[in-house]
Amino acid sequence: MTKSPNTRRFQQRRLAESSAAAQGQYVPAIEVTRGSMVESVHCAALAVVDSAGKVVARLGGISEPVFIRSSAKPIQAMAVIESGAAEKFDITPRELAIMCGSHSGEAFHVQTVVGLLARLDLSAEALQCGTHTPFSKAVAEQYRKEGRPFTTLEHNCSGKHAGMLASCLAGGHDTARYLEPTHPVQQRVMGILADLTGRMRDRIAVAVDGCSAPTFGVSLEESARAFARLADPERIDPRHRDAARRVIEAMRAHPEMVGGTGTLDTELTALPKHALICKRGAEGVQCAAFFRDNLGFGLAAKIGDGDNYRARVALTIESLRQLGVLEAGDIEQLTETSYLRILNNRGREVGQVRGAFVMGSGIPGPAR
Repeated sequence: MTKSPNTRRFQQRRLAESSAAAQGQYVPAIEVTRGSMVESVHCAALAVVDSAGKVVARLGGISEPVFIRSSAKPIQAMAVIESGAAEKFDITPRELAIMCGSHSGEAFHVQTVVGLLARLDLSAEALQCGTHTPFSKAVAEQYRKEGRPFTTLEHNCSGKHAGMLASCLAGGHDTARYLEPTHPVQQRVMGILADLTGRMRDRIAVAVDGCSAPTFGVSLEESARAFARLADPERIDPRHRDAARRVIEAMRAHPEMVGGTGTLDTELTALPKHALICKRGAEGVQCAAFFRDNLGFGLAAKIGDGDNYRARVALTIESLRQLGVLEAGDIEQLTETSYLRILNNRGREVGQVRGAFVMGSGIPGPAR
């Protein structure tokens, strides 16, 4: 059907308004230097909210909705628990952790998903996430050398999809349609997300993620609130307390499932303090939660241009440093700090990627 000129003009105006709002949301935050000069700048926005609901730190605009992409996985994993699937299929903390993760496609990731699917009496063909090159460069190179095709099992979201299939079976629902936003599995996720963020359910934007599952649009402030409540489940609706607690415990017990060898999410979640968890999302999104001084804190951040490597890493590390969660010794041990060194073609360091921002007032200090 041909759209009328009025319809096209309306859509163009809405697109222009959306673009203008997004551009105004992000402020200069990450500098890329070469020698003594700043060569490039990435803009960002972030919010830090405590579990009592107070915004304690911010950068840029935090009220406009963004798609939180794979950062929603801990909340999607909560829906698996609340469906009754965890008990019905004896889902282990290790399997729950991989549902929360964007894994690297390493052998132990694949084996974990295969084991869960076997208990569901399903094959990898039931996963509707598609395929991509594994995040682990070593795994990708190994597959290429052996001439092995990439499958849905190596997809970073295969654990999440296995969890959604478990929810389907626990509820007696159609597994062929489990990715449709109106499906009971996805509606359960939407309900939990609305409760944790405080955003009205009918105001949560929904689009299709890279893995074909729904992805959700909420503000950075709301995302940070949700993660703060994950870290402090005693302050949330009693219906969600057990699921939130179990998700955090699973991620902390099995951080290797949250990302993979050498990934920022895995190494930060493995740190033995503040019950810290970290979960990245595509297009420069990063969320985190930690517990300190009898409060949960949630951080939600996004790089305006979608850089998911050096800028996101620099933003995450500098934010957590300013919050007193990371110390210099912690940062030195992080593998992905290699992204923050600018090397020339001979391997010589010629610049760096660094945080160049100070978050707004009210930042909680280090643990006493």
